[in-house]
Amino acid sequence: MHFRLCRPLLICCLPLLFLTPAGCSSQESVVATKAAVPEVTVAFPQAQDVQDYQYFTGRAEPRERAELRARVSGHLTSVPFQPGSEIAIGDVIAEIDKRPFEAELQRVQAQQAEAEARAARTQGTFERISAAREKGASSEEEFRKALGDRDEAAAAVQLVKASLTLAQLNLEYCTLKSPIAGRVGDRLVDAGNLVARGPAGSTLLTTVVSVDPVQIAFEMDENSLQRLQLAMRKGELPSPQELNVPVQAGLAIDNGSYPLDGTVRFLNNEVNPATGTIRLKAEFRNPKQDPGGRVLSVGMFVRVRVPIGPLRQALLVPESALASEQGQRYLFVVDDSKIAVRLNVEAGLQVGSQREIRRAWIPGRAENRDLQATDRVIVRGLQRVRAGAEVATVE
Repeated sequence: MHFRLCRPLLICCLPLLFLTPAGCSSQESVVATKAAVPEVTVAFPQAQDVQDYQYFTGRAEPRERAELRARVSGHLTSVPFQPGSEIAIGDVIAEIDKRPFEAELQRVQAQQAEAEARAARTQGTFERISAAREKGASSEEEFRKALGDRDEAAAAVQLVKASLTLAQLNLEYCTLKSPIAGRVGDRLVDAGNLVARGPAGSTLLTTVVSVDPVQIAFEMDENSLQRLQLAMRKGELPSPQELNVPVQAGLAIDNGSYPLDGTVRFLNNEVNPATGTIRLKAEFRNPKQDPGGRVLSVGMFVRVRVPIGPLRQALLVPESALASEQGQRYLFVVDDSKIAVRLNVEAGLQVGSQREIRRAWIPGRAENRDLQATDRVIVRGLQRVRAGAEVATVE
């Protein structure tokens, strides 16, 4: 009885059971199709003037360097400088006991007075004998003796004057002053110690190096030198003799940028045959910053780039647009049908966060397909893109 009542109901429901899965499958297919189209961000290449560079490494050097050594022997009475501080020209570095040199100066001054008195006396005697000789009251022998005594006394005065100059210099040398402005090094001898000046070498007290401007010395290879000289002959760059060849420098913390601007001031007169390089020096301003001090310190490792050739126009894309496969760099552009087209590229200069594209071509084709300023380059969502696949773009 119950089976007869349920059978018509079961027959009515069977079509519904078959229709319901079919509807769900259609909706899921539409969703899957939409999900298969990746959404990407695109941007246009930027046209910009760029400069070709050659890159080198160098070291910061002082334009001036002074070793401060004792110029007289004696005991140090004072070493008033603060090691590592900046000093000016003429600042006192060390004081040597002056008393022995003051006494020597007084002794020479007394000798000078004695020599000048003797010279005056012999001059008077010479004049008197000369007058008597003219009257026939003096012999030739007396005249010659008086002349010799006068000349000898005059020479003695000159000798004492030279000794006086030396004594005054030695007294001045007791106060050691810096001949240049810059940063002073460590104190190598403390007060109370004996310093010496002798043929084997004078006692080194400290060193001073200039800090502004600073020179950066680097070695340039022959090929780069020839390219640089060719650019100079073409008038694309000034000659180093004109002292205005621009260079840029950066430190390790600058992350590949070159924020320091300088000028080549020296090009050596020969290439080193052992290394095949030539030495250059570029000068950079190094002002004191507050806080933080000066950017460059003597001996610091520095990266340098030198312009080679004139400015030229190039197309730049963000670094995020580039990918690499087995050493070949490539990017994707979106055509008018919203299809991703892969372009293998030859990358050039890095300008900030962007990279120059020197050449582009479609894989498998011999001819170039140069990047255009109107191309829509994928810069975000690159990982989900496949060549020939449809993409949804966001600018």
